[in-house]
Amino acid sequence: MKKFVSFIILLLFTAYLNVGVFAESAKSAESAGFAGEDAVTAAGTPYNKNYVEIKFSTGEAETAGVPLSYKEFLLSPTGNKVFKISEKTGETEMTAELDEKVSESSRGVVINDVLLQPARTKLYAVNLENMSVKCSKQFGEIITDVAAIDRLVYFGVKNDDGYSFICADLNKELEIVWEYKTENKVTSAGLYGDFVVFGAGEKLVVHQNDENVYVENDIGEKINYVFAGKYAIFMSAENGIICKVRLEADGTAEEGSLMSLEAGGELSAPVEYENKLFISSTNGFHVVDALNMEIIKTYEELKNGCTPVVTTGGGLRAYVVSPVESEGKWYLYSVLDNNDELSLSEIVKIIDFTDGKIAVSNSGIMYFRDAKGQIYALSVRENDIFTIIIKLMLFIAIIVFLILILRAWVKKHSDKRPKFT
Repeated sequence: MKKFVSFIILLLFTAYLNVGVFAESAKSAESAGFAGEDAVTAAGTPYNKNYVEIKFSTGEAETAGVPLSYKEFLLSPTGNKVFKISEKTGETEMTAELDEKVSESSRGVVINDVLLQPARTKLYAVNLENMSVKCSKQFGEIITDVAAIDRLVYFGVKNDDGYSFICADLNKELEIVWEYKTENKVTSAGLYGDFVVFGAGEKLVVHQNDENVYVENDIGEKINYVFAGKYAIFMSAENGIICKVRLEADGTAEEGSLMSLEAGGELSAPVEYENKLFISSTNGFHVVDALNMEIIKTYEELKNGCTPVVTTGGGLRAYVVSPVESEGKWYLYSVLDNNDELSLSEIVKIIDFTDGKIAVSNSGIMYFRDAKGQIYALSVRENDIFTIIIKLMLFIAIIVFLILILRAWVKKHSDKRPKFT
């Protein structure tokens, strides 16, 4: 009898925890265009016991750019178009037509309801209200992400005679304001106070944002990526070196502030938040103390990951996609920092994320573009009202059942007590 009662309680409790979850997981995968869950499989999230939801996916594309979030929309550069997609329904609201195919590796930027979208050799300014092209201009092969402050737009190009980092004026049909020319490959820009910073060989170039005045700081390592933190500049360099430097008011490096850390392997771009630096490498995924430039934690199983994306909605998290060779798939991971305690969770599996890109909206929807040019929209699965009611009923049933068992046990044992007069 006791075994039977225990079995009934366990059955009710299991049903309470899982009602709707597994069905919803399969349903969401199917509605996203998957034949089954072998393409993307939902897994437990680090902040509740529900599952992530595949909200929608786009189709495959031979030429797919880097997705961007804009208000309640996803901007999907594909071929020679930019699609404005509702993040709620996955339906295309409007489309902008370009006369050149979009860049597959360089990220655009949104400023004042205008998208600055890089193509292979051109930069386009797209009005996001009606998706009309305001202006465009050819500069050469665009090789960096685009950054912007107000009317000023910053990006790097490769020309026949070397490389250029360009500042263009959006209000003057992308007329060049200033241009820094170099023989060395330039990096994407970081916006650091009133300065624009970027790497060129072993130089960290610090530029006034609207004047042709710059300072070159010798870092001593060939810079591949630059990240402008709140109080310092962080750089990924060759030979697995991570560098950090602080700047004076005139853009020169603060004396004695240059620090370096040998993490090893080939590094992704770094991302820093609240004195923690997150960075992928071919040797693993590193969490670094950004103050002392010391490694706090290395996840060796996360080799060859992409550039991390940091969010702070329910605690500091870094999302990274890394291949799992034994399974022939990639995993999307969440590294959670909860009161200085780091934890790792698998979110979804992806067939192929080679050269993939991630973007996160202000509402918490995560978009990732895979190797086939598809973009998937993920969010934490919200319980519908039907599921909530069913769970509540099951919970009440469990409580009532336990009360009845307790009453029966008390009655049974009270009958065996000796009677006193």
